[in-house]
Amino acid sequence: MNQMDLVPGKCANRQSGIQRESGVGDLSGLPTYQDFAAPNGCRLCPMNDQTWLDVFLVVEEDRFFARSKSGAIWGTIYFQIGDNQFFPGKGWTDLVAAFVAGWLDGLLQVTTGTVPNQRVHFLDGPFAVDISMPQKGLANLNFVHNDESKLFTVAEVTYLRAHAASVGRELLLACQQKGWNNKDIEAIASLIQQM
Repeated sequence: MNQMDLVPGKCANRQSGIQRESGVGDLSGLPTYQDFAAPNGCRLCPMNDQTWLDVFLVVEEDRFFARSKSGAIWGTIYFQIGDNQFFPGKGWTDLVAAFVAGWLDGLLQVTTGTVPNQRVHFLDGPFAVDISMPQKGLANLNFVHNDESKLFTVAEVTYLRAHAASVGRELLLACQQKGWNNKDIEAIASLIQQM
């Protein structure tokens, strides 16, 4: 199974032993979040010497990664918050390209000040993520099920956007390799350019 995700794991020292994996890159030639791995298999998202992103959008290129007859792209997609919290749940499957496009759009609108808050819905079930930015540089993420808050975290906007763009690039690459294209893939490509 090829995972397009970050799994922070339980590493004793997140600053030691980071190695660059060979042959991994994104469409623009810049490193992606998959480019870093500790020798013990722990995948990390280093942002700088003091900051580590602890909320990740996980997209897996697994047996559920498929294109329907209508052209919709399905797959495993969920958020990992910290080491052991998942939303809507670990292994959740949904319209992966449509959600990633909505996630990029929502982040872009809130973090550029176009709108004060945005709700990004998963497409299969009553799950959503509310994004707001009450303080410059920090995004509030409220993970909602049936209009009830289940999880909440705050993330640095710069790193959240960088991670979202990286996930989008990885998804584009996976779809391009399979020859898949649809309006969601085109939207992702456009939104990444705006990040």
